[in-house]
Amino acid sequence: MNYPIWDQPASGLIIAFISVFHVFISHFAVGGGLFLVLAERKARKSGDAELLDYTRRHTRFFMLVTLVLGAITGVAIWFAIGLVHPSGTSALINTFVWAWGMEWTFFLVEVAAAMVYYYGWDRLEAGTHEAVGWIYFIAAWVSMVIINGIISFQLTPGQWVTSRGFLDGLLNPTYWPSLVARTAVAIGLAGIYALLTNARSRDLAFKKRMARWAGLKWVLPMVVAIPLSLVWYLQSAIGAGILAGRIFGAGGESVGAVIASIFSGSSGSGYPILQNGATVCLAASAGAALLLLFIALIRPAGYGLSSAVGLLILGQLAFAGGEWVREDLRKPYVIGQYMFVNSVRLPAAQGAPGAPAGMEQYAADRFSLPELNKTGVLSASLWNRAPQGFDPLAGPDSSRTPEERADLEARAGELLFRQLCTACHTVDGYLALRPLVEGKSAAGLENVLDTLALPVDASGEPTGWDDPELRLKTRRGFRMPPFSGTAAEKRALSVWLARLGGDPLAGVETAPAASGPDGVMIFEENCAICHEPDSDLEIESLIEGYSEDQLYEAIGMLEELSDEMFPFEGTDEERRALAGHLAAFTGKEAE
Repeated sequence: MNYPIWDQPASGLIIAFISVFHVFISHFAVGGGLFLVLAERKARKSGDAELLDYTRRHTRFFMLVTLVLGAITGVAIWFAIGLVHPSGTSALINTFVWAWGMEWTFFLVEVAAAMVYYYGWDRLEAGTHEAVGWIYFIAAWVSMVIINGIISFQLTPGQWVTSRGFLDGLLNPTYWPSLVARTAVAIGLAGIYALLTNARSRDLAFKKRMARWAGLKWVLPMVVAIPLSLVWYLQSAIGAGILAGRIFGAGGESVGAVIASIFSGSSGSGYPILQNGATVCLAASAGAALLLLFIALIRPAGYGLSSAVGLLILGQLAFAGGEWVREDLRKPYVIGQYMFVNSVRLPAAQGAPGAPAGMEQYAADRFSLPELNKTGVLSASLWNRAPQGFDPLAGPDSSRTPEERADLEARAGELLFRQLCTACHTVDGYLALRPLVEGKSAAGLENVLDTLALPVDASGEPTGWDDPELRLKTRRGFRMPPFSGTAAEKRALSVWLARLGGDPLAGVETAPAASGPDGVMIFEENCAICHEPDSDLEIESLIEGYSEDQLYEAIGMLEELSDEMFPFEGTDEERRALAGHLAAFTGKEAE
């Protein structure tokens, strides 16, 4: 809210495509450095001139990939995240300013050592040249060690939520399993790239020897190490409060249940995008393992460039699927328990350091959820102001006609969509909103906005947004942040969404019905968003055989029937009207 909004189609995908490509290269920059220095050492100790010549040639390929493509895509990542999510980027820079400083220092050492290593083949003594190679590898690995802490912090900030300590944030609950997994990936990629540069070797004896060394000594051990480290990673994430079981649609919150759900496929619940990412990761990993065995054991001397490129592509897909899962596990946060994807921050957790005495008024966070709910999103947004005639606190100017007031609300609602929703959604493209709100009423959508996410503690009981053990209860499959803003802004957004869904008169006030509560309208406002016809939760199949009295009782205990549901908050009369409407589906209305 403190930055301009740059309308991008599927902004999250922009970051995803650039970062996956860059991270694939950056991991090779780590493992490839180790491969070079160990290959050189092996060649010199055994007097293997062919291996030494190959290592020299591989160094040129390594330099072009890591220092050219790696540098370009690295700059592209900074540009993309600064454009798409400046608030999150700023928060990470400010939280880890010393870590970034150290990482950039090691990166400079890495670049300098790589250049000296490449140009020093004929200029340096063997021992000195190897030492430069070790300097490069250590600098590259330490750089990854630091970046790993920042990336894993986004999912599991751990004790940092209350301590705000540098090391608590860097050495967070998923730090070590993530570091082991990334180191394993880096070493495995070094072997894959070696198979690629060896694919067109004309010396078949050397090609066979190299294929088996790179494939069986570098890639294959990592094929085993990576899944084990990822199991450790999932265990650590679950222990830190990530509801991986619910996200994967598993039968429980144990690692075993999550793994079983990944292999068994979708159960109709969970988060489909993340599930698809896990499927891609598993399928590509299995394909890569089979192709590796073909190259290293069956045709080590006869494999071609197409096989090597195929292995590289499968490795990229497996890595991309894994990274996609890691990113999606933290939704709807950009930084867990601190900042949502729409840049709205949580209030400081209980026990977190407060402002120094006398500075409290300057430390108030006007972009936190409680403050935005009081003052309004459009009041706090410096680049996205409310339209003239719309007050974020009171709504549209009361002197205007009902149609004019509704039009004002719709215009304000569109601005709220840009501010609160475009970090993930588009109107008609990726994660399109129009199909989701088609045919929905403004009142029903307003009810949905009320219950997008509610704060619960580790046991699932309601709590405050400042709870250090905060969890989110979200609507089935939505995994969205809570609505931020005033009641007037909530109505404005619901009016715009209803118009987007096809109701041109949404927001125009009509005279209330003279008779009692309308069960049809209550269903539309409270239930239809999940239980509409032709959905996997279609209402008729769920209430088959229930009488009106039984439905009345069930409406009063929705949370006990399913932890995915929210309590009914209407009056007893409205509850009875809803039960009567539902009984019409079963044919068991009260006599």
